[in-house]
Formats: sequence, structure tokens, C-alpha cells
Amino acid sequence: MARWLMLALSGFLLLLALAGWAAYALLIRPAQTLVNDFRQIITLDQGVVRQTAYTPPENGQLSPEQVQRFVKVQQSVKQQLGERYRRVEARLNQLANQQVGQLVLDYRTALDLFREGGSLMLDAKRIQVQALNRQNFSLEEYAWVRTQTYAALGYGVPNLNPQELLRQIGARDFNPRVELAKPEAPAANVRLVEPFRDELVSYYPFTWFGL
Repeated sequence: MARWLMLALSGFLLLLALAGWAAYALLIRPAQTLVNDFRQIITLDQGVVRQTAYTPPENGQLSPEQVQRFVKVQQSVKQQLGERYRRVEARLNQLANQQVGQLVLDYRTALDLFREGGSLMLDAKRIQVQALNRQNFSLEEYAWVRTQTYAALGYGVPNLNPQELLRQIGARDFNPRVELAKPEAPAANVRLVEPFRDELVSYYPFTWFGL
């Protein structure tokens, strides 16, 4: 009996150890990486040269030039990430399809993008800042164009408050949730962005991290 109890206890402790390792590998470590990347993303935004305020048009309509510049920024990120982007592209499309029409984002669904390390989002942000400068975007104009573009495709973009996300994850809340902004899209915007739908949708989860 004593031997059986010892074996049962050993098995139980092993299961606890494996559960702890799984929680660390699948949830805690990716969340920690997300926290570190968000801190640096906030700093990298300071590298955008054009810091002027942007006043959007009252009718909410994008210009063809804005859409072209926006697409070029995304293309730069994809091209320079190269194989790293292609390895996660199927997962990005899956995440985007899950979020169409949604008004709340659960960040836990995207933590697997951080499990392999390599600071994917952080490197993408460095590339994006350079692309924003080449396309003469300010942070405010880019954010407005991004929201309007994805609204025209049926997607909401996070009302991103990185400091609040950091606070939640720092308090070991590994399931932070944020509201998604999805204004009514003018028909003109829908026509402008529809030709770029596929490439814009695959990039959509990057918008969850300020890209």
C-alpha cells in the first residue's frame, strides 16, 4: 500500500510539474515577451519624424493616395520580415478570420505569435517606423487611415492603450481584452480598399500591436 501511495504521489507531482511547464511555455513566457515588446514599441514610435497633429475629413473618406501609402507601409514590413512573415502568415489569416465583425479583442488568442521568440512584432515595428517616414505619415494620420481602412473591410482596430495592457499583464492577467474601433465605412472607402483585401487582411493582427 505504501509503495502504491508513493507511486501515486510521484505521478501527481510529475503532472503538476508538467502543467507548470506548459503554463510557462504556452502562456506566461509569451505574455512576458509581449510586455517587453510593447514597452519597446512605445519607444520606437518616437522615431517617426512627422509628429504633427492630423485633422481627418468630416466625411471620413480616405483618399486614393492615403490608401496607396498605407499599403506600401504594410508591404515594406512583409517584405523585410521575409521568411519570418511567411512562417506565420497562415496563423495571421486564421486570427483575422476569427475577428471579422467583432468589437472586442482577446489578446490571449494571439500569444502564440510570441512563443518562438525572435521579437517578431518588435522587428516589424522597427521596419514600420522607417516605412512611415518614407511615406511621410504622422502617427495620427496613419492611425486614422488604418482605422478607416479596416472598417471598410469589416474589421475593428484596437483602441490601443499600451500602458493599460502592460498593467494588466504585469498583474498576471494573461487575458487582456480591449474594445475595437469600427466606425461606419463610407461606400467610397469600401471601393478604394477592396482591391487590396487579401493582403490587408493577412496583416490585420499586426494592428493589435500598434502596427
